[in-house]
Amino acid sequence: MLRLVVAVFLLVSIGAILASAGRSSAPARIQHTCGLTDRQFISNYQVQLAAVGMYGDDYLHGSAKAQEVIDAAREAARVVRTSAPQDPSLMVVRQYAPAMFLEFGRAVKARARHGNAAPAMYRSYSISTHVNEILREAKPGLAAVGCAVGDLL
Repeated sequence: MLRLVVAVFLLVSIGAILASAGRSSAPARIQHTCGLTDRQFISNYQVQLAAVGMYGDDYLHGSAKAQEVIDAAREAARVVRTSAPQDPSLMVVRQYAPAMFLEFGRAVKARARHGNAAPAMYRSYSISTHVNEILREAKPGLAAVGCAVGDLL
């Protein structure tokens, strides 16, 4: 009798584990928001991307100093870090974007000192790729609630 109880208990336990594993593997649906802070974050992030890109391009063409690019990258990281989006995807972007900007600044600093900028630039582009993937996946959901992120991609 004890063997039968143990066997039934094991079968029920295994069944419960298998049933719950099937449900947990389905991706959770993200509820996007597009409040004022989300719109402000998108706008600020877009401006900071443009500013750092402009300074970086000017630096490569010799019309900006390395310190100007580094300062722009630090400012971009500060602005993004102090934003307060409520959308889950934008919150993830907010978490990663400062590191992306700071790594770009480190790459410029290394290049200005005639050092190896590749590791920092690689990290910056890797983070950028991750951020773009997040935004690309969130784009339809954010658009459905009134936030356009296409210009950020």
